[in-house]
Amino acid sequence: MGEPDNLIPTDKDRKTKEGHVPDYAPEGLKKDLEELGLDGVEDLNELEEKNLEFFNESGFVPPDGAGTFTQPILIPSRMKNRVCGYVDPITHATFWFTIENDDAVYYIKDLGLFFKLLAIPDEDAAAHH
Repeated sequence: MGEPDNLIPTDKDRKTKEGHVPDYAPEGLKKDLEELGLDGVEDLNELEEKNLEFFNESGFVPPDGAGTFTQPILIPSRMKNRVCGYVDPITHATFWFTIENDDAVYYIKDLGLFFKLLAIPDEDAAAHH
């Protein structure tokens, strides 16, 4: 072992296991994770839990063609629901809506787009049962 470098470890240095992107994750989500420099959905969940400013305030650009009933915009979550928001481009007012983990497709009339919650299984919670 060499000399200590006396550097403060980052969260990435402390990780005990590799990140994981499940096979069922849509290509758009995989691309978003890659663009954010995240190794897996665990990192996305960690950012959400830490309530980091850049995570909450960064805009989400759905893949081309998404937002239809047959190809809704998928919102990942490990929770039973997820609150989402959008900014009206004219009034700059923020509007919020909740998507439930009920396999339903939600239509947001003001946006003219369809959304659906993409349930991300919590392997840690499942391992405790």
